[in-house]
Amino acid sequence: MTKIFNWKDNINENELNNVVEVLGNDGLVILPTETVYGIAASAFSDVACKKIFIAKGRAQDNPLIVHVSNKKMIYDIVEKPNEMEENLINAFMPGPFTLILNRKKCICDTATCGR
Repeated sequence: MTKIFNWKDNINENELNNVVEVLGNDGLVILPTETVYGIAASAFSDVACKKIFIAKGRAQDNPLIVHVSNKKMIYDIVEKPNEMEENLINAFMPGPFTLILNRKKCICDTATCGR
């Protein structure tokens, strides 16, 4: 079932809970990023991440980007960043910034292509 939510001016908590439920049930959602619309799934679920590869026809050796909602989440999902990485995190986040870090095992193998 397709649902469209417009959160440009404010986020409806019931709609947000609906999206969280879809992600929690290994579903896919489409969301805007700073440059394009992206297909999102839970990075904790191999089943969900496989759906992204299928939907996009994405090469199986092309890891997914894992978005975080805040700095604390970084430390929940990756091994301790080194000093340089910490400096970059503190300088550029929050914001559209990408780092390649060593994951903790909570991030599924499919998201990282086993890396």
